[in-house]
Amino acid sequence: MAIPLPSMMRKWRERDFERGDPPFLQRLALRLWAFAAKRPRLYHALGGSIAPLLARLAGNRGHFIALPFAHAWTDTRDLPAPQGKAFHELYRETRRSKAQ
Repeated sequence: MAIPLPSMMRKWRERDFERGDPPFLQRLALRLWAFAAKRPRLYHALGGSIAPLLARLAGNRGHFIALPFAHAWTDTRDLPAPQGKAFHELYRETRRSKAQ
């Protein structure tokens, strides 16, 4: 199946450009994510602490009915909560167990 991803992405960027700047909170969230993503230790520390926090916030349901910055998703479907450890923690454990 040939999906024309480059042309689709170009059209989405053009559409977004015509709409103007994204809302302030969206720009701020992306800047904060970019700041952390450029610093691996900070990114891993945040990921390791945020995933369990989000799991607790979801409670026994195991998913979010509403979540700030994800309303476009949660307006039409449930957003699964993180289960257990963050990906980078599981990856690190798997590498260590294979090395032994």
